[in-house]
Amino acid sequence: MTFSQSVKSEIIRSVRNTRHCCAKSFLTAVLKSAGSLSIGHGGFGYSIESDNTEFLALCQTLSREYFDAYAEIVASNLSAKGTAIYSCEFDGSVGDKLGLTSRDGDGTLIFSDTTSLLPQSDCCKRAFMQGLFTAIGSVVIPQNEGLRSDDTAKYHLELRFADSAFAEAVQRAYPLAEFRSMARKSHTVLYIKESERIADFLVYVNAVNAKLKLENIIITRSVRNAANRQRNCTVANIDKTLDASAKQQKAIALLRRKGLFDGLPDSLKEIAIFREQNPEATLDEVATALGISKSGANHRFAKLIELSETD
Repeated sequence: MTFSQSVKSEIIRSVRNTRHCCAKSFLTAVLKSAGSLSIGHGGFGYSIESDNTEFLALCQTLSREYFDAYAEIVASNLSAKGTAIYSCEFDGSVGDKLGLTSRDGDGTLIFSDTTSLLPQSDCCKRAFMQGLFTAIGSVVIPQNEGLRSDDTAKYHLELRFADSAFAEAVQRAYPLAEFRSMARKSHTVLYIKESERIADFLVYVNAVNAKLKLENIIITRSVRNAANRQRNCTVANIDKTLDASAKQQKAIALLRRKGLFDGLPDSLKEIAIFREQNPEATLDEVATALGISKSGANHRFAKLIELSETD
C-alpha cells in the first residue's frame, strides 16, 4: 500500500460513523469532483469510478443509509496498467438530496452553483475536504516502501480538478491550507509541497497515523542531513589539515636542503621537528603539544614557509 492509499484508508475509517451533515458534505465533494452524469431508462444518475473498493463501499453506504438513495457497485473495466476498475452508480435522487441539483416550477433540472455547495460549519468543511482528497487527491513523501528515506525525493500533495471554477472556489474556501495552483493539461491542480503544511493537512483530514509516519521521515531526514553535513565538514577539515601539513613539510625539507635549518631560532626548530614527526597533527594538536597558542603555532609555520621561499 502506498502512502497515499494509507491516508485515504485512514480517512475512510474516520468517516464511516460520521454525522448526517458531514456525510452530506463528504458525498457532495466526491460527486462534484469525481462524479459523472449518466442517462438511462430510469432517467439521469451519477457514477464514480475507482480501483479503491473501500472508498466506493463507503460512498454506497452513505448514499443508502443517510439519504435512502440507490447506489450499486459494479465491475467497470481495466485501467491502462491492468488494474481492475469499479464503478459505484447512484440514482438521480441523491443529487437533489445533496443539493447538487434542484427543480424549477416546471420540473426542469437545475445544477447548483459551485460556491453554494461549499459548507460553512467547521465539521462539514473538514468532511468536504476529506471527500475531495479521497476522490481526487494524492500525496507523495520521500520514502522507499519499507526501506530508508530517499533524500532526493520531494514532498507533494495535490487535488486534481476537472472543473477550474470549482478548484478556485475550494482554494478560496480553505485559505489556511495555502494551496498553490497550476494548470496540468485539461485539469487544475491545487498542491502543497512543504512537509510541515502537508503534516497539518493530514491532521485536518483525520489521518493522524499518516501524519506521525510523515514526521518520523522528516526527523530521519533531518538527522541524516545533519550527519552528512558534519561528515562533510570533518572531511573538509581533514583535507585542509593535510594540505597545510604538506606545505609545511615541504618548507622544512627545503630549509634543510639549503642548509638553513640549523640556523633557525629554537622556537622554529621545535615546531619544525614536531611537524616532521607528526605529519597528520592538526594545528590545535600542535599548539597543545608545544604549550603555545593556536595563533602562535600558525605564526611559526608561516615564518618557516616565508624563510624557505627566501633566496
